[in-house]
Amino acid sequence: MVWIVIILVLLFFLIIAALLWAFKIAFMRSDIRLISFESGPLAKYKDVFAKSIEYLDSLKSERVYTKSFDNLKLAASYYNNNSDTTILLFHGYRSDGRFDFACAVKFYIELGLNVLVVDQRANGESEGRLITFGIKERRDVITWTDFINQKYAPRNIFLSGVSMGATTVMMAANLQLPQNVKGIIADCGFTAAPDIIKKVALQAFKINASPILPVLNVMCKLFGNFSLYETTTVKALKESDIPIFFIHGKKDGFVPCEMTVESHKAAAAEKYICLVDDADHGISFLVDTDNIQKQITEFVNAHRS
Repeated sequence: MVWIVIILVLLFFLIIAALLWAFKIAFMRSDIRLISFESGPLAKYKDVFAKSIEYLDSLKSERVYTKSFDNLKLAASYYNNNSDTTILLFHGYRSDGRFDFACAVKFYIELGLNVLVVDQRANGESEGRLITFGIKERRDVITWTDFINQKYAPRNIFLSGVSMGATTVMMAANLQLPQNVKGIIADCGFTAAPDIIKKVALQAFKINASPILPVLNVMCKLFGNFSLYETTTVKALKESDIPIFFIHGKKDGFVPCEMTVESHKAAAAEKYICLVDDADHGISFLVDTDNIQKQITEFVNAHRS
């Protein structure tokens, strides 16, 4: 009987340790970037990326800071192009704007836009201990749009994100955004935190995460004051009237293309979609550059005033 009790106690603590490990892996801040141009589907674009970084470094930028709704210092880089239109760029999970948008900033500058490249909370120079899969990040979108309006007063604002950044701007779509937010560009975003956690857990660890999600959610509430089930892109886009342009690679091995299709179907506002045949996660812009640049240009010009 004693041995049974000991085994059960050990099993209990083993489960707790495993859950704490899962929470740390999924949500805690880390400086390790998940994606690299040194290997994988991005490797063939290494030279393009290097030239884009060189161009980015040649530009004059202003490092800017603001405070989040929960009093975190948030950081971003602002590229002033003397335009009446500014685009805000939100990077993906465990990444940074310099990496995710190096190949896009030149395009937006040449399109005649000012560019704000955001460090999402718990990434880069922005404060924060936890990544919340768009839940709290969506409220940072309001913080940054208010900051841009107060400091620079552009006529038009566009929001853009890739991967978790796309989820961030989609989840912000039904919040009280300023009236001069004219459009959203969402590249390969997932629909909700539980959806992507279940998908990655199964793919990377061969684990069915469904039974542990409620426990992880309790931990999110205790340690981060947020719920994984707080919102979804589907809910937000059903309640938004902001025009939106969706992008996704059909060969995305990380965020299934079907998630963007689902978000597109749910969107109540004017909407556009571009699905790229041979693109893996986050590289549609590189695989189908001319076509995507053309469609983004048309989208921006159609909705800026």
